[in-house]
Amino acid sequence: MPAAPCAPHPWLQTRLHPQSRGASPVTPPAPIRNILLISIEDLNDWIAPLGGHPGAVTPNLTRLAQRACVFDAAYAPAPACSPSRTATLFGQAPWRTGLYHNRHSWAMHYPRGGQRSIIGQARRAGWRTSGAGKIYHLGRSGLDPADWDRWHDSPLDRFAPISRCVRGGLLDLDSDFGPIPNDAPPLMDDRTLAAMLPEITESAENQFWAIGLYRPHLPFVVPQRYFDMIETPVALPPGLSGHLFDPDDRSVWDQIPAAGRRFVFPKMGKSLVEMNEYGAFLHAYLAAIAYADARLGEVLDRLEATGQDAHTLIVLWSDHGWQLGEKLAFRKFTLWERALRVPLMIAGPGIAPRRVAEPVSLLDLYPTLAEAGGLTPPHPLDGQSLWPLLSGAASDHRPAVSAYERFLHKRPPGQRRSFLASTVRSGAHRLIRYHDGTMELYDHGSDPFERANLLADGVPANLAPLLVELTAALPDLAPPVPPRLLPQEIRDTPIKEPAAIAIT
Repeated sequence: MPAAPCAPHPWLQTRLHPQSRGASPVTPPAPIRNILLISIEDLNDWIAPLGGHPGAVTPNLTRLAQRACVFDAAYAPAPACSPSRTATLFGQAPWRTGLYHNRHSWAMHYPRGGQRSIIGQARRAGWRTSGAGKIYHLGRSGLDPADWDRWHDSPLDRFAPISRCVRGGLLDLDSDFGPIPNDAPPLMDDRTLAAMLPEITESAENQFWAIGLYRPHLPFVVPQRYFDMIETPVALPPGLSGHLFDPDDRSVWDQIPAAGRRFVFPKMGKSLVEMNEYGAFLHAYLAAIAYADARLGEVLDRLEATGQDAHTLIVLWSDHGWQLGEKLAFRKFTLWERALRVPLMIAGPGIAPRRVAEPVSLLDLYPTLAEAGGLTPPHPLDGQSLWPLLSGAASDHRPAVSAYERFLHKRPPGQRRSFLASTVRSGAHRLIRYHDGTMELYDHGSDPFERANLLADGVPANLAPLLVELTAALPDLAPPVPPRLLPQEIRDTPIKEPAAIAIT
């Protein structure tokens, strides 16, 4: 039987038990019995609670937002799956670990079996941990068995080609999009919930549940009924100029430093326009969001049916945003707003519904959960606890900082190069600095979609003090090589992955 978890943070105790700080006697809310960490892969800010795309169908995200603290300006520490999830789950920034892109695994820096992640530390403190879906980067190779009391494999789906872009060879199969029949076999996320929902019972206590929904990650392939939910014709992404997407529009591109253009993948947009499928691509992303939202609804239903909604700390997050043609960019992998802004909602006992406008980082989740669960971090953390903001107290929260490395790994050995860049998002501005010192600066008060780079023609004198202030917040980026590599025999040990499941 695991030991009982350590006492929660004193702030949390006084929120749950007001009498302990001399408040008038009242019936206290039920204390936190369980923690639910639920991630939704590649979910950007189009959802209704963040006022994004008018065509987004997200009733369950709205349902959660109505009882949660919603962070309106939450940002990923990196615009890619592996570095963002590693930084979030271990609480340390890429510029501390050297883990900057998807070819960098957490296991290149942290020892397996060390229980260094927030999940491993929860287990060490006595919480029973169980999970399924995409929590770390993909596959069993992304897992540390020492973190889990119970882990449920959820193999990836495999589809036949659907779109003209894929059937015509312009995009690869992993970038496909389109509907499948409503009676198709269950998808990965359906299987994830089939494994995890039975873990949520009326008597559950001292549980740390981790659920990782894979959609709306590519391929944007979900049953037809979710496509039918989306109103057509689909509106362009918020902030995209004009009435049609033009992959040759250079009006914004010309303001981006040459170093910044290396982070953009315009080929996808050209392929979609060539095959007249850009609108279908937007439709498919929105359908995938609707599918993920429905899965979230199943989780919320289960919590309510078991009464655990009153006793569970719920943390919903996405690992990064997603671009669909803004500034000619697709996917993530840039340091602009839509690639970095993420949904972040926290609900549970003692947390009143509210909105938080201050920029925060996913790095802040580790210290927040550590305080909630009575955990002692095993290493220095780079985030700040969100509990002051959750309580509505005044806070001197630092601005959100992110970094990414563009690694040209497909070039022959000796010609491979990497380009590091970082960005800071304050309440009103975003500053980006590339490897060669060139920069972009955006005023979000007048330019929320970052279309006018204020440094395109140099540094105006009136912006010099602001530039000094923002530059001071940027990190000194470590070389793009993890500072500690595990022994070669451990790194090269093959890990058998579950076979993908064909969906026909």
